[in-house]
Amino acid sequence: MSLHNEATMANNRSTAKSSISNSNNPSKKRKKENSASAEVKKKKKKNAVEEPKGCHQCKKVKDRVLECTKCHSKRYCVACITKWYPHVSEEEFLKACPVCCNYCNCKACLRRFSSPKKGGYTCSEPNKVTYSKQILHKVFPLVATLNEHQLMEKEIEAKVQGVTISDLQLQDADCEVDDDIFCDNCGAYSFDFYRSCACGCDLCLLCCQELRDGQLKRMSIGWKARIDGTIPCPPQKIGGCNDGTLELKRILCVNWIVNLLEKAQRVYNSNDSPQTCMESSASYLYSLSAKDIQPQHMQHFQSHWSKGEPIIVNDVLSTSSGLSWEPMVLWRAFRDITKSGSHSHAYEVKAINCLDWSEVTIDLSKFTKGYSEAQVDKQGPPLILKLEDWKPSCLSQGEWPRHFVELINHLPFKDYTNPHNGYLNVATKLPDLSSKPDMGPKMDIAYGDSVTKLHYEKSDTVNVLTHTKSVVITSTKLNKTKKVKEKHGDAMEGIALWDVFHRQDVAKLEEYLRNHTAEFRHTDCLSVEQIFHPIHDRTFYLNVEHKRKLKEEFGIEPWTFKQKLGDAVFIPAGCPYQVRNLKSCTKVELNFISPESLGECIRLQTELRMLPNNHRAKQQKLNIGKMMIYALDHVVSELSGFVDSNGPADDVQNQFAQELEILNGGNGMDINNHTNGWVCDSDSDDSALSPSVSHTVNHQSATIEDAGTSDTFQGHAVGQPGKEILQAVMERYPETFKGVKIGSKPYWLSILEELHVFIKGFVEASVDALTEDEITSLKADLNEFESLGFDLSWARKRLDMVKKLKFGNDPLRQELLVLEESLTLLQKELVDANARLEKARLDYDRATYARNKKVDEVARKFGAEYEDVLNGKLGFGMLPGH
Repeated sequence: MSLHNEATMANNRSTAKSSISNSNNPSKKRKKENSASAEVKKKKKKNAVEEPKGCHQCKKVKDRVLECTKCHSKRYCVACITKWYPHVSEEEFLKACPVCCNYCNCKACLRRFSSPKKGGYTCSEPNKVTYSKQILHKVFPLVATLNEHQLMEKEIEAKVQGVTISDLQLQDADCEVDDDIFCDNCGAYSFDFYRSCACGCDLCLLCCQELRDGQLKRMSIGWKARIDGTIPCPPQKIGGCNDGTLELKRILCVNWIVNLLEKAQRVYNSNDSPQTCMESSASYLYSLSAKDIQPQHMQHFQSHWSKGEPIIVNDVLSTSSGLSWEPMVLWRAFRDITKSGSHSHAYEVKAINCLDWSEVTIDLSKFTKGYSEAQVDKQGPPLILKLEDWKPSCLSQGEWPRHFVELINHLPFKDYTNPHNGYLNVATKLPDLSSKPDMGPKMDIAYGDSVTKLHYEKSDTVNVLTHTKSVVITSTKLNKTKKVKEKHGDAMEGIALWDVFHRQDVAKLEEYLRNHTAEFRHTDCLSVEQIFHPIHDRTFYLNVEHKRKLKEEFGIEPWTFKQKLGDAVFIPAGCPYQVRNLKSCTKVELNFISPESLGECIRLQTELRMLPNNHRAKQQKLNIGKMMIYALDHVVSELSGFVDSNGPADDVQNQFAQELEILNGGNGMDINNHTNGWVCDSDSDDSALSPSVSHTVNHQSATIEDAGTSDTFQGHAVGQPGKEILQAVMERYPETFKGVKIGSKPYWLSILEELHVFIKGFVEASVDALTEDEITSLKADLNEFESLGFDLSWARKRLDMVKKLKFGNDPLRQELLVLEESLTLLQKELVDANARLEKARLDYDRATYARNKKVDEVARKFGAEYEDVLNGKLGFGMLPGH
């Protein structure tokens, strides 16, 4: 045995004895253990003081870090605090770190994807009932009217097949129910009926009708509908095979739309009338602070929103946690990190050069650097770049970064704006499995002095200014920048300058732009070339001079206002707008579809289908018809339970007059001219809810017979006053009723009664008493009736005459105003002159009376001699002949 082994064995024996001794003496053992534990704690405490601590932000070990006294686990170095949290003091860091406050922008925290569906918004049960009624009263008339146009196509197909509509059997679409099918000619979506060839060429119903009428845009020479109404497949050069026939097909289930409309009609006939919103004035923009919003503010919001007025909510970001929207922070949150060996372009984005409106490819980190620091290109002038309608790739893949989740959860009026379950957001009513439209959020990140040119959004929009930065420019750069500003710019200070135009002024705005196209220039003085549509093209920006001319020539002007940091601007669909950034700005934009704006959304989609298929705006097309169908289905289900729980619905005939009460003002839409091919499904002419059905419903006939014929109009008992008014309108303006086929369905009674009440009030209105707001309200009513097919252009013409006469800016009216002012002045002078004349007459009478009195006194005193003196000569009468 070696010495080493012997020593080891001896040591083990000693240790064993010591262990046995300690086991026999518990107090001694505990004392030793406590001593060892204290030594370990002492050593740990010493190491904790001496060893440097790592920073949660940069993950590096730094000498000086601040430890949060709230969580006692997160530490931040001073360098990171200064760089990434410049507005937070060290004292605030010690009280609660960014992790505790939920605004940490380290890489790990930024990339915690979540869903905005979790928390942040729920709609109360009472509000669900109220909102369902609002949606129903907007959607139901539109769907019923679309169904009329669907029936027209079915009638053509039934004649071709030699069967009745009820016996007509249609082919199923070559797609799933929730797939989207678009027209190969105009690009519009079909939500149900469409025509298709075996080669795969699809045509929407509106294009079919235009082809039959010889008015189809992009129509190829030689492609015509047959005499019987059938349509051959178009030539190959426009996407067809030039051989087959376009067969009528369906997407939705048989009778689903018909049954839905019947259910909707029963709910529509319930006792409960929808709550009418309060009146508002269009003379100012409605604005309020996000901190002050209370439930009662929803009525104020809706009263302005229904009239197509923009709304501003201030300080939206003040209600959030304070997560930084600095572009460099966004870059760290949104960039893709590709670990492949090959070079990756994942950081590159396509930006717009606002000097010549060209597209440039730039690294995202370089772009964000130029956001805060003035950049100069190779030619010398400062770069003015803009990321327009930009979305990070993670958002496109369905992952919501914290920035967007937080913003969505803090947006005001979530019943409209929530992108997943906002109850008044019609776009959210699509089924989960259905393809969803791209409604955002999307971003605009732009350098200072950039512009967003005049354009439309596809739907309603809320735009939030989340970050702004003043760019420091050196003297050399400053001189070059001044030259640019001197050529093109409004010398107004602020953050973002907005111009939003009224819906009713769109036609005049378009006319002005077409007339003055040659006067517009891009920022680098290049002239505007070909235009397809003056607003959808995003070609024009109206400066101060253009806005002055617009007001002078057409009497219209936009709402102009400044957007501050944290402001949310709500823009209704159909309102063209433009923006100029006077500082570097980051904005987030979200689209939604409110019930009040459905008519405008349909109008916009109709305009889009007329544009070339490669037009940029075509990317904004929506399947509005599909959304309306599912929205109607949703609210019918919601209200059916409500009606059942409150007793059966009242008699259809007696209650329907109250059911067509229109909420929230008008939504200018003409279904006859702007259907975009959206028509409703129906397989039975007996069950279809369409004014074009000519047969008579039994219970309706009995009602008419009981009421007699003396007070009926078009077969409906509208009462004697109603009959007289409607008959007078038909005799004087027969075109009023030509565009609509009044059927026997009970809702036509209510429509006719509403029409006669409107016309009665219209003809009795005093021109002198009419205000601009009242004219706007009357036009909104006209829009509602015209959306049902009535031609009330004669009434609209009179309103335009009154508005032009009383409130326009044309030269004749100006001369008239001058003459009226002169007449008023002369009349005042005449009144004053009359007063002075009356006073003079009184003075004259008094003087005459006094003189005559004196004459009488003198005559009595001097006798006959007085007469000679009175005649003017002292010696009168003394000599003969004198």
